[in-house]
Amino acid sequence: MYFHIHFEFTPETRDTALKRFMNAGDGIPDGVQSVSGPWFSTTLLEGWGIVEADDASVLAKLLSGWTDLAVDHIAPVLSGEDVLKLLPLKPNPND
Repeated sequence: MYFHIHFEFTPETRDTALKRFMNAGDGIPDGVQSVSGPWFSTTLLEGWGIVEADDASVLAKLLSGWTDLAVDHIAPVLSGEDVLKLLPLKPNPND
């Protein structure tokens, strides 16, 4: 299952969060198959990533060490390939 993560720092917590990020190493828990990102905004106040994990509880392990510095917004997402499997392809009469 894939999850989109959008995280935000405040100006007051940004520098502490970036120091923690530099020292974090590979803190990826069991149950995470892949992580794409993180990508940061040019202000370094927000960022994004895509995580492939067994389920949402794995994300709690991955992100619990950041809740004092960041607000995380998490949404399960589907790949385009998965969406095509779910939706029947019907011709649009207006095409």
